[in-house]
Amino acid sequence: MTRLSSRIRSVPPSPTFAIKAKAQALAARGRDIVDLSTGEPDFLPPAGVREAAVAAVMANENRYAPVAGIPALREAVAARYRELGLNVGADQVLVTHGGKQALYTLSQALLNPGDEAVVLTPAWVSYLPQIELAGGVPVCVPCAPEDGFQPDPDRVAAAMSEKTRFVLLNSPANPTGTVLDAGRLAAIDAAAAAVGAIVISDELYRAITFSEPATCHPTLADKSLDRTVIVDAVSKTWAMTGWRVGFMLGPRDLVTAAAKLQGHSTSGVCRINEAAALAAITGPQDFLEPVIEELRERRDLLVAGLKHIPGIHLDVVPNGAFYLFPRVDGLFGKTAPDGTTLRSGGDVAAALLAHGGVATVPGEGFGEPRCVRMSYATTKEAIEAALVGMSAAVAALS
Repeated sequence: MTRLSSRIRSVPPSPTFAIKAKAQALAARGRDIVDLSTGEPDFLPPAGVREAAVAAVMANENRYAPVAGIPALREAVAARYRELGLNVGADQVLVTHGGKQALYTLSQALLNPGDEAVVLTPAWVSYLPQIELAGGVPVCVPCAPEDGFQPDPDRVAAAMSEKTRFVLLNSPANPTGTVLDAGRLAAIDAAAAAVGAIVISDELYRAITFSEPATCHPTLADKSLDRTVIVDAVSKTWAMTGWRVGFMLGPRDLVTAAAKLQGHSTSGVCRINEAAALAAITGPQDFLEPVIEELRERRDLLVAGLKHIPGIHLDVVPNGAFYLFPRVDGLFGKTAPDGTTLRSGGDVAAALLAHGGVATVPGEGFGEPRCVRMSYATTKEAIEAALVGMSAAVAALS
């Protein structure tokens, strides 16, 4: 048997991909499965994006790209944020293989063994493993569902110390859909500055909100990105998850260090994909308004349906992204038809899949075992079918 490192043995598999694999296996055996597990937009990228990719292929753009990204894309990313009032240049941009690589690289570049990173939970499933793979120690600050998962700035500040190297924020958030309040963000930023910590702002969903817009974090107090890093990608806003193009913007020395690490791992992002990303960022943005309106209708459909399923409770309707993260602890203690007593979000997710044909993601992977994540980045017909399936699964409990 292969001798694996203790580092890799300690990393849990992604619960999102695990539940998707289980759902696919059931579907392959003939079960009708409705998949609410994957955070992946179901609409097409804008036509100009696809056309740019084809044009790059026909122009033989098949050589290695610069490690940090093609200059035109780095400048376009910087210009996009200058429109928000930031003082940022192309040399502060690193193009990465998706937002996930940007976050992984930041942990590797910033953390020494024993250094701490403050994370608000519930949190995206890869945050903590990435910190731990770099030898860091995640310091989790829970945010309560009854508060709409908004952080308490005093609790966040209390979690910081001289060991804190960065604070990781995500708004709108995965898995909760929460858009963090600007006043709370400003207070957290001040606390981070007081201990010399960097703020990493994961803004992959910033364009997807339904009422008040999400705050671009450094516009609050750090317009030159001296102590803030923005992580973004084309994956969610432009429905380009499979293209794997993300980017970070931050202090020049940190971006240079991150590019050095990328040069020894993946090298630069495919030129064809970068051409498509450039078209996405610089092209017309009028495609997004009808997409957001459609997502709003799907959210409202799922929210309304869940109100009729006893034991599944949503404290606050989220204002962004395309997730609901309802509590399911009202079902704890009940028994599924297969004899399983439900004691966690994982047990509930398993029952919804086995007895209702609906795939959701257990809350344990996000740090909140009382909840499950549901993605409404799917059709209204699928949402209606999911509500029927979940109602049947809950009705079958005793």
